[in-house]
Amino acid sequence: MNILWFQRDLRWSDHLPLQAALAEGQAVVLLFCYEPLLLKDPHFDKRHGRFIRESLQELSAAFQQQHHTLHIIRNDFLAVLQRLHRRYGVETVFSYEETGLPVLHQRNQAIQEYCHNEGVEWVRFPKVSGADLQEADGKRRWQQVMRKPIPPLDLSQLKTVSLGAGFTEHLSAVDDLHPFHIRDFHFQRGGFTQAREWLTSFIKIRSVQYSRAEDNPYLSRYNASRLSAYLSWGNLSVREVYQAASKAIKEGFYSHDLKLFQQKLWLHDRLQARWYEPAVASLPERREEDDRFEAWKTGQTGLPLVDAAMRCLLETGYLIPRLRELLTSVLRQRLPEFEAEGWQWMARQSLDFDPMLLDAYRSRRANRKFLNPVKEARTLSDVIHFLRIWLPELAHLPPRFLYEPWRMRPAEQRQYGVYLGRSYPVPPRSWIPRTVRKQSIASKISR
Repeated sequence: MNILWFQRDLRWSDHLPLQAALAEGQAVVLLFCYEPLLLKDPHFDKRHGRFIRESLQELSAAFQQQHHTLHIIRNDFLAVLQRLHRRYGVETVFSYEETGLPVLHQRNQAIQEYCHNEGVEWVRFPKVSGADLQEADGKRRWQQVMRKPIPPLDLSQLKTVSLGAGFTEHLSAVDDLHPFHIRDFHFQRGGFTQAREWLTSFIKIRSVQYSRAEDNPYLSRYNASRLSAYLSWGNLSVREVYQAASKAIKEGFYSHDLKLFQQKLWLHDRLQARWYEPAVASLPERREEDDRFEAWKTGQTGLPLVDAAMRCLLETGYLIPRLRELLTSVLRQRLPEFEAEGWQWMARQSLDFDPMLLDAYRSRRANRKFLNPVKEARTLSDVIHFLRIWLPELAHLPPRFLYEPWRMRPAEQRQYGVYLGRSYPVPPRSWIPRTVRKQSIASKISR
């Protein structure tokens, strides 16, 4: 008996482990595990669990149409593998390779050791197929893989084993995951039907302004692809998205914008293909900066663009990369002892959290210069609309005070009904960029 283990690959199309299990021709158990070691990990949040549950509902229904059962078990995969191997004798485990977090690295090592000792073959497929993308011709070879036809899968030919509800419930180690059942309309829904609807609307309608929306916090909610969560949890493969964009280009849809989007897919896969070096980050001791860290986490720093970005991320799970970089820049420069915990917080709030991409971004931004929140607010397009949506307490301020509310004098605070320290927080003086502090002093002297 074989096992097909689903993780962050919650689809049945363009699925290499499923293709291999089908080609093997032996009976296979279709399995997904809500692993307690991941549910307890500080990077995981119930918004992720809800997206997973919605994706599993569709995947399970697709298999049921062909009279197959997807077993969803609330236990660590290694514990389930051990029980199944003792009872049935497992020959091969098919899965994608998942890493990017220390807990995943340790889990994989434990599974690999058990498989080696018990004579079980673990066939792992890389999430990014093809050659080494870090080589000089990596992009060309990646494009060759992306253009290859996707082989059709006939699920009716799959030979599956049903374990029975009693046995699978006995395997579960945690209670039913009730928080994942609660629908939240602020977030995108999981599943490949939703994923394909977002993909179709993007390539045929919304991509018309993709090049403008890339660094536009307001426009991005409508004209960015919004496919990141579906790629992160595997409702779509990158190749499916790439080929859909190529087909749309041939049909005459928005060639410039879709080619730029395909370039972003290449960058996405290049980061995914990095070699993971596990490093256990030590969490800081609690100090007097606790209040400032809580202010950063809740969007109450007194820096308008920083607060609006965090509030948007908290409520929707989505944010453009430029504003994510701004949040981490403030974290790294103003709260360095909380950086590790801050990255975990960002991961929990991001619906499209991907361990390998998180590791890549954390490594790339370690030496980046500090982003000036006021300068960013003045240069990003349509930022006024974005600020007024997410900071309703400042919505009626003119732009000069919307960017820098701390510059309002008492008379101006009364005029606009915004009282610093009451209606909206005052940022710590050290958090105001030095150039902005100098401008404020100069303006006061000129008055």
